[in-house]
Amino acid sequence: ANEPLSPFSTFKVVNSLIALDLGLIKNASQTLTFNKEAYPVQAWWPHVWKLPSYNLTTAFKYSMVAIYRQLATDIGEKNMQAYLKKLQYGNEDISSGLDSFWLNGSMKISAMEQVQLLSEIYHNEMAFNDQALNTLKEVMLLETATNYRIYAKTGAGKVDDGSMLGWYIGFVENTKGVHFFALNFNSPTYAAMKAKRTSLMKNHLKSAGIIE
Repeated sequence: ANEPLSPFSTFKVVNSLIALDLGLIKNASQTLTFNKEAYPVQAWWPHVWKLPSYNLTTAFKYSMVAIYRQLATDIGEKNMQAYLKKLQYGNEDISSGLDSFWLNGSMKISAMEQVQLLSEIYHNEMAFNDQALNTLKEVMLLETATNYRIYAKTGAGKVDDGSMLGWYIGFVENTKGVHFFALNFNSPTYAAMKAKRTSLMKNHLKSAGIIE
């Protein structure tokens, strides 16, 4: 839980929040684009990365990497570094590239740090604007049940030993309060990781009595 690892697409939580706080994104339905010369469409991209248009809701849901690489570029190195220092995000190291440091690059963060970060964001301990936080919650909402709501983000990518690292981070609101979580594990392949990621996360939340 204390091992620093690449955040992969879990960084989209913070990338979205920074863009919202700066006003680069006004709301969850604003159309988002990316430079197709800098980030050309690849044959291996899943079909959800080839949609005719995106907004924050769909880019976040489908974890559209090119949109978020463009957002990081638009945020700029100075702003990105300042926000990550403010958030104390992992090792705060963006040296491997402004548009890629979270993709098995220089940025590392542990599960415990992810939980602390989510708690501080949720309780707005760093004075982000309310609209930014409300919009972030809107796009993070994954499941609404009678007694709870799950807000979450997945992440995955190949790490140096060739295995696939999978992440699941977020929080649950229920009648007892707010509960933050961060799960990570390695699998031989993406398919193997994806097949058990959601059930692993939910089983932990069920065993803790947070969801039913």
